[in-house]
Amino acid sequence: MRLRITALTHRGLVRDHNEDCIGWAGWAMNGEVTQPLSVELEIGEPFVIVVCDGMGGHAGGETASRLATSLLTEPTACAAGTQEAVTALVQQASDAINDAADENPMLAGMGCTAVGLVVQPNAEVLVFNVGDSRCYRVEGRYLAQLSVDHREPASGALTQALGGGRRMVLQPDYFSCSLPADQGLILCTDGLDDYASFADIEARALRGGPGLVAGLRDLALAGKGGDNVSIVQVSLIDGGADHG
Repeated sequence: MRLRITALTHRGLVRDHNEDCIGWAGWAMNGEVTQPLSVELEIGEPFVIVVCDGMGGHAGGETASRLATSLLTEPTACAAGTQEAVTALVQQASDAINDAADENPMLAGMGCTAVGLVVQPNAEVLVFNVGDSRCYRVEGRYLAQLSVDHREPASGALTQALGGGRRMVLQPDYFSCSLPADQGLILCTDGLDDYASFADIEARALRGGPGLVAGLRDLALAGKGGDNVSIVQVSLIDGGADHG
């Protein structure tokens, strides 16, 4: 099975640093301003792709998101690709972030959100998330959110995150589906949906095309870009899998 990943991360127009991180296969990327990166990969075993949004200040947020990205996408870390395996892996990453913060007072309270995909060789996908980073899928003439925002309804405060100084048992949310071609699945941090309306995001996603990821970034920047924004599009390459 072959898939295409198109990804970018951007610090936005207000923040002076980028605490987001994106990655797959043990590789992590963050930076101040990046251009879209597109790769095609052949998948022969469960493959994890994640987007993480750091919190806890410049050094802390960046460290937490990069550590989580590296741990969650390590090729041998989630060989089973089941909900149980992912839950255990997410918990281990959260504990590792808290352990690192305990060892360095400069990193106290650091944490991150995470949204990711476990892609199987038969193109079946397990979507998972902790926090408020999101996964979207185009369904006909509509855009559907497949992830669940872990936020307090009144205050908007996160109810779950990796690390953050809280030693809690995490309960990721899950959604199973087949990996679509065309627009595929879209992962993003809240730097997109906090600064672009859902209607605009939906309209741009429905239009699709090779400039989708950059177009979504531009929506966030046009909305004043008050936060880091990271977007990853993952799609099935036509003919990449036999669905019988």
